[in-house]
Amino acid sequence: MLIVGDLSAEVPDTNAYHWHLEDQSQDSDSEVLLYGYNASDNFMLHDRLKDFSRKVYFNNWAPCEFAQKKEENGHDAFKKEAFFDEVYSICPYSNKWLNSLNLGREYKDVFYPFHKKLIPEPTEKSYDVIYHGGIHGQEHIDCIRAMLSYNYRFCSMTHHINALTQECLRFATNVNLAFQQKIELIAQTKISVCYNLVHVAPEHIPAIQSYDNWQHNEAFSEVGKSNLMPQFKTRFHEAAISKTLNLVHRDPWNIVEDYYVPDEEFIYFTDVNDLHKKIGEISRDWSNYTDIVERAYNKAMNYTCERFIDKIRTES
Repeated sequence: MLIVGDLSAEVPDTNAYHWHLEDQSQDSDSEVLLYGYNASDNFMLHDRLKDFSRKVYFNNWAPCEFAQKKEENGHDAFKKEAFFDEVYSICPYSNKWLNSLNLGREYKDVFYPFHKKLIPEPTEKSYDVIYHGGIHGQEHIDCIRAMLSYNYRFCSMTHHINALTQECLRFATNVNLAFQQKIELIAQTKISVCYNLVHVAPEHIPAIQSYDNWQHNEAFSEVGKSNLMPQFKTRFHEAAISKTLNLVHRDPWNIVEDYYVPDEEFIYFTDVNDLHKKIGEISRDWSNYTDIVERAYNKAMNYTCERFIDKIRTES
């Protein structure tokens, strides 16, 4: 299978830049896998590959494509993937819905991959808890508030961020870390807080609701209500490979359970008070949680880039 990426729309030094999927590419004139957001709009590339009998696409941002305004550059999430025969996506709810619409291509569930080169060296745990990423809703604000009582790390970028994240930068302990530096900092921390959610802004609701039968996608069940959508976050893998315990927010979908087992490979929390309590318990009694950490590390080895490509190759 030929593997081709177009990362021209990706923020530099983010996840996709560290997959190196082309390293597993093999010469082919019949099967091709494309990845990267702009790969679906790269018409010069499509013209070169149009005669391939199996054209596959990896969508690692679902279901966010439906939240973009259609009038911007004529965006239409249905048409965006029309070139492909198969689309591998990280959102099982969207896949089920899209397959029901008979769009002329097959949507398949796939895990979010990570490259084994990211696995950090074992190191001493110097910090209690870490959150890395943007601040998009009250949940994230509550997380920062809970962590302030502990020896915490909050990592953020200072560019490509929203106003809420900008406002919370005063609490950041580390900014603009290189990707591998971030992984190494996670490895120095006992607990990583994880939210497998996407927050829908008010201006995005009409875009989602403009698609026929949008209500039949379970990922949209809170659109117009709490305005949350499920999305597995690769920060879970990043903590697991760093032998850091994942403390995961329990949400209406709990998509994390498609990949990891609660109480055996991670621990849930329900609200800010529960988060605060569990950070304290885990950080004080860290040795009682190392079995969970080891099991999560071992499970993460199922989600490497090599396993990802093997899955797609063998499902032809």
